[in-house]
Amino acid sequence: MGKKIVVIAELTEGRLAPATLEVVSFARMLRGADPAEPHVIAAGKGTASIAEELALQSGLDVTALEGDGLDPYNAEAFKGALVPLLDAWKPEYICLPHTARGCDLAPGFAIALGAGCITAVEGIRKVEGSVGFLRSLFKGKVVMEAASETETTVLTVLPGAFKMMDAPTKRKGAVEFLLTDCAPRRTRPLGLVAAAAEQLNLSEAEIIVSAGKGIGSEENLDLIRRLAALFPKAAIGGSRLVCDLGWLGYQHQIGITGKTVSPRLYIACGISGAIQHTSGMQGSHCIVAINKDPHAAIFRIADYAIVEDLTTFIPLLI
Repeated sequence: MGKKIVVIAELTEGRLAPATLEVVSFARMLRGADPAEPHVIAAGKGTASIAEELALQSGLDVTALEGDGLDPYNAEAFKGALVPLLDAWKPEYICLPHTARGCDLAPGFAIALGAGCITAVEGIRKVEGSVGFLRSLFKGKVVMEAASETETTVLTVLPGAFKMMDAPTKRKGAVEFLLTDCAPRRTRPLGLVAAAAEQLNLSEAEIIVSAGKGIGSEENLDLIRRLAALFPKAAIGGSRLVCDLGWLGYQHQIGITGKTVSPRLYIACGISGAIQHTSGMQGSHCIVAINKDPHAAIFRIADYAIVEDLTTFIPLLI
């Protein structure tokens, strides 16, 4: 089938995840750096309408892989259904969103196909005919460029790193339907558990005050709440570490494995600026960062940088 870039669409409860269209944009940029043809695979149950929508929005050809064993999501079934297809096509690149599901599937694809695997890609650079992929290390303080030396490379793309672009033509891509009887045999999916409801949804908030592990202790969340209370339509956000520690519920989490937000004002308190968090808030209209580390990576994207201990600064600001 020639050289291909394959995008694995992410579907949740019959809906297309927005990160998929960002990966399509990434695939187009990658095609500009390497002459390969992008193609989308939408795997799940009841994929017909989503496949048609994808073909219309992206202008790319779409393969709808349909199977009862693919819903709800299960890594064992997905790899069993997708690996034979990918092995037959031998694409140059396999691209997935860097979400919980993408991180679950990517290493399995790489092992099964003997492929390279580069995760959390946030940029592309072409030098002297070779393609390099940029990703952050050490909480965003270092940017690494990685290149693959394998025939096939699996890539996970950071949500928010590549903006969704309109299809270059109004052409609707072709849609192909395939059936699979793959089902999990060693694992059993138990479904999805919805997060508890919030007083104000993060996606509706005009101002978000977010806490990172750098706030020091759970008791200092009181400062975050008092600051948020000064603004109308404000909500509390948090980094993954704060939610993992139990200081905030996961419905407050912002970043790759949480929510993506773009409020009018985002106040980051004690947040280092690792790409896992900033990918979920870098589209905010105005970013204020409070951190006592003058080299914190969050300052790279902040409109206002406050280099101070937040337990000193926030009471003064209030």
